[in-house]
Amino acid sequence: MHHIKEKISQLESYEAVRSMKDDHDTFWKRTLNEARDKPLHEKLTDLNYPIKEIQAYELTYHGFDHTPLHAHYILPKNHDGKLPCLIIFHGYRGHKQSVSNYMKWVIQGYAVIAVDCRGQGRSGDYSSYSSDGMGTWVTKGILDKNEYYYRKVYVDGVRAIDFAASRPEIDEQRIGLMGASMGGGITLAVAALDNRPKLAIADMPNMCDIPLAMEQKFEGSLTAVDAYLHKYPEHIESVYDNLTYFDNLNLSERISCKTRMSVGLKDLICPPMPIYGVYNQLQAPKSMEIYPFAGHDTDIIEHIDKTIQFINENL
Repeated sequence: MHHIKEKISQLESYEAVRSMKDDHDTFWKRTLNEARDKPLHEKLTDLNYPIKEIQAYELTYHGFDHTPLHAHYILPKNHDGKLPCLIIFHGYRGHKQSVSNYMKWVIQGYAVIAVDCRGQGRSGDYSSYSSDGMGTWVTKGILDKNEYYYRKVYVDGVRAIDFAASRPEIDEQRIGLMGASMGGGITLAVAALDNRPKLAIADMPNMCDIPLAMEQKFEGSLTAVDAYLHKYPEHIESVYDNLTYFDNLNLSERISCKTRMSVGLKDLICPPMPIYGVYNQLQAPKSMEIYPFAGHDTDIIEHIDKTIQFINENL
């Protein structure tokens, strides 16, 4: 146990250095204003799902640039009053999965919005990108912060909150965000960009302390950025500068809601130290779940049960 305690102590004492540019806040204020000037164009289609105790809909709403985002919108069938709502984001190259995947929340009286991130699952991507050399989302538009893929993904997440808050059956004071890996990174960013969520659960999140993550990770999406910079070394400085706007290390000071994060000490995709770089900077109420022998894996029975308890106690 000594080496585990020593590793955790090193993580808890790690002090990352923020790298935000002078126009960081102005950039995000302008970005959010641009998005909110446009209508949501939300549409609900009854899925007639074969679980009788729920109402399940296919939700579409317009994200950052008129791209229609697809999501599940799931409610308990016979609900009274306003419902707490969980907005859930999936991992890289993932999708929102089956409606049945969310029954552990719906049977307890939560509404669920499970989003297909742009370009993934059923969601398209109407954006054009002047730089797209690796054919994967993490490098789309990476030379221009105004074009970058994650600018749009983060705002798409904020727009999911806009939808939830517009619904008469949702208690907008009890909105929670959750996700793992890419979904965890989006959860942190959206919680930073919007103060309406009451709770954020970010499991093994990406886009944390990005320069360190790029040094330490051996698998996963940011390795495509490594490959891009290997191919185009003339763009190293501009890529690192642009990524500062989307690094949760630079966004985290804006998070005000209660936040729970998790790490696997053997994670090669989202290494623990970059995650702790963000966690240690958080000023909001926070907690961390640590799994010494886990890699990039949130399907741990104990962790699932702890998450259910945590959400029930805090949302």
